[in-house]
Amino acid sequence: MRTLGALVFLAACRIALGQTASVQVAAVDGEPVFAAEVERELAKAYPDRKLAGDERRTLLAQARDQVIDRRLVLRRLVRQDESASTADVDHALARLEKQITDQGVPLAEHYQRLGITRDEVRQTLLWQLSWQTYLKRYLTDENLARYFERNRRDFDGTQLRVAHLLIKPADSSDAALAAAIKQAGELRESIASGKLAFADAAKQHSQGPSAKGGGDIGWIERREPMPEAFSAAAFALNVDEVSPPVTTTFGVHLIQVLEVKPGTKTWQDAAERLRPAATLFLFRRLANLERAEVKVERVENWP
Repeated sequence: MRTLGALVFLAACRIALGQTASVQVAAVDGEPVFAAEVERELAKAYPDRKLAGDERRTLLAQARDQVIDRRLVLRRLVRQDESASTADVDHALARLEKQITDQGVPLAEHYQRLGITRDEVRQTLLWQLSWQTYLKRYLTDENLARYFERNRRDFDGTQLRVAHLLIKPADSSDAALAAAIKQAGELRESIASGKLAFADAAKQHSQGPSAKGGGDIGWIERREPMPEAFSAAAFALNVDEVSPPVTTTFGVHLIQVLEVKPGTKTWQDAAERLRPAATLFLFRRLANLERAEVKVERVENWP
């Protein structure tokens, strides 16, 4: 049973984290979120990667947001009467505990040794069963096809010929990034008003290697070769439109679409990428709906 492996992993993280289990880092409608839960989320996402410094702090903040969103989604499912029933959770828990006792280990001793509680196990099972049931109900072929139509260019193999203007922050400080965003925004206003053509703006102000060619970097696909933030912004544009400032690890970009080469893939062709994207859409939609109804608090200066 997959749940058993997940719970063993959860317990191992709990033992390794020690005192962090009691450190509160957020609250969802008054219910605390502890550092240990966030650390486990990070460990699941990056099991073989050593994290330190700013990278670790950034990823911990993202992991905390993921834990908060999962809490919100489960609350929403409960409110909509779409969560797993108590009987379903009881049945799954009984199966799990039978696996443990069949190995000759008393349950109380097992939970105590691993450092997890029966309530934590129940909560894990409630989430897993509820989310699986929700996806089975709504991640249908009909809904996948509908999601594909609403986001066709993201999945049908469409290619865009794009140009960009790159402003590099003077240093790694927040102030330098803000200044670069401000400069890019002012240039966008000049382009939008007709005072400056995009290609001329790129030649005069871009700090990227494509500046001499008016920023033209050729054809891109939805998921390569540019960073996700860049690609997502580009694929939201029509021909000749200019994006708002977009921040990536390279700096701050303005993006213009020069040409579009439509794709020919169907939703069935794109199913491998379509399904996880639609799953994420459903997750975020439920989280956002619930966020509007409850109070979410984050501990400042953490991590």
